[in-house]
Amino acid sequence: MISRTTIGRSFGGVVRYQFEGRKEQPSDKQAEVLVAVGVRSDSAAHMSADFNRGRQLNPNLGQAVWHTSLSFNPDDAAKLDSVKMLAIAEGYVQKMGLDKTQYAIIRHHDQPDNQHLHIIANRVADDGQTIKDGQNFFRSKQALKELIQEYGLTPPQGLRAEKQHLAQLQGAELTKHELRQALHQALATATDRPALLATLQAQQISAREFANKAGEVTGISFEKDGTVFKGSQLGRGYSLAGLDRQLATNHAREQAAQTAAREAAAHMQRQVAAQLAGQRAEAEHQAAERRAVQEAERQAAQLAQRQAAQAAKTAELPAVERKWHAEYQQYQARVAQHNVPIQAHNAQVTAYSDYLKASPDATGLQTVLQELAATKGLGGLQLALERQVQDLASHARTVANTFGQEEALRQQAKGLFGLGLGAKAREATEKLEILANQGRYVPDNEHRMFAIYTALAAKPAPVPGFEARAYHQPEVVALSLAAYAAQREAERRAVVLVSEPAHEVHTTGRAEALQMTLKSQGATTQLTHRLDAHGNRLSELVVQYSLQSTELQKVSRTLDWAQGREGYQVQERAGDQAQRQAPGQRAAQQRREQGESQGYGGRGM
Repeated sequence: MISRTTIGRSFGGVVRYQFEGRKEQPSDKQAEVLVAVGVRSDSAAHMSADFNRGRQLNPNLGQAVWHTSLSFNPDDAAKLDSVKMLAIAEGYVQKMGLDKTQYAIIRHHDQPDNQHLHIIANRVADDGQTIKDGQNFFRSKQALKELIQEYGLTPPQGLRAEKQHLAQLQGAELTKHELRQALHQALATATDRPALLATLQAQQISAREFANKAGEVTGISFEKDGTVFKGSQLGRGYSLAGLDRQLATNHAREQAAQTAAREAAAHMQRQVAAQLAGQRAEAEHQAAERRAVQEAERQAAQLAQRQAAQAAKTAELPAVERKWHAEYQQYQARVAQHNVPIQAHNAQVTAYSDYLKASPDATGLQTVLQELAATKGLGGLQLALERQVQDLASHARTVANTFGQEEALRQQAKGLFGLGLGAKAREATEKLEILANQGRYVPDNEHRMFAIYTALAAKPAPVPGFEARAYHQPEVVALSLAAYAAQREAERRAVVLVSEPAHEVHTTGRAEALQMTLKSQGATTQLTHRLDAHGNRLSELVVQYSLQSTELQKVSRTLDWAQGREGYQVQERAGDQAQRQAPGQRAAQQRREQGESQGYGGRGM
């Protein structure tokens, strides 16, 4: 089994080739899509579109296309099928680090004597990072060696005879091999050319750099034991350009590791700061609860003082208010007690809002969200703050992908020989112009999305926070003594006994039906049931209504209807019945209803 890997720019061409062959020489490749991860497999157009959509996570990566072909030895054809070829290809994908991005594995059946498949992968990983292609020849060689051994495949001649040939090498060929090995090992750790040459010098290998008339280094050669080879003679990866590419990759990897270490340290500092902030928030929360309790105690003391003062004046109250004064004090106490947890809740919400005003950043948001996770009744606020966290992160990513690339774009814009030549330099120059205009200039080309994101990044980052009053719970406002007394004076009570014989199906549920009717008319009801010795259900419906209710006529009509029905018995005081049936009460009810229908609200008529 052998492999061939190329890195390119266009997904459209390489995907179309899998199904239709070369553009200038179309042919049926008899393609079989063995697997497609993150892309659709129903057509070349859909697959290309999905790959291109994925590369937008890192639009600055020009060569985003990874294409590897795996060809199997003809001796292995009899033991290969699509299932086994897929397993081998998946193993290759994992060993080459391509399993963290979009990829497709396609087998071709158009050459029976050449069993082979193709792997197309996106060098833009799912997290937007770049899949490295440095040293892919050596990594692929090692991956093939492991897969051949794992699946019992026939090795190519070079792999099988490598050790024997090494023992037979002599003279210049032996020196050439030793130079390659030394360079391969030195390139594993060196991050710049001086470090690389120093490592080689320690192994008695000297290097000579060649410069042009302008003084620019254009080539390199290596000497060991008196034998000299140009870097390009040792392999493309050992030419001056190949060495510089690998050294740049190593340097970037080292920088990334250092950046990761710094970010880890910063993350630890943020965690400690968040922990301290959480402790402060907890202390503030406890203080708010204490203040709420103290406020409730203060209000209770004030209420007691008012009650004492009112007790002295009770004799001066109207008779109806004196009648209900004692119960009114109990009613006020119940209202105050009901408002205590509401006041504590509102104080807590205000404390969260004040904390975010003092710390309007991602750390402040995370601190408040940690507190909210253990707080009931604030799910809506939690969702709103989680959206703010997402908005902050989105804005930060947009800034990093636009203005964060400015320094790299300036270097790229210098181009060949520092003259701004080349396609990449022109592309970088256009992006720098977009950044300078903060996205107000939107070109009608491939940089359109970059300009749109730049305009978004130029906007100020969203400021976390919320208005506390929007999440406060309303407190209950107590009635005045006069209103409370009038309400209690207007209350009346009736009891309706309903009989539902067990053998009469049509009577089932009529107590519940009567209850629903009276409740819809504004009456307060309570329904209980019991069974007599014969299995008949006896229901007792307690009805409370107010003579001040605009629905009084309907309640009275319903009670009169029940009084005249078999199986119903209405029990009420004669005076209450007379009041609800009084002609004056009916006339007042009719006037109220007429006033409401004309928009007067039943008052002043």
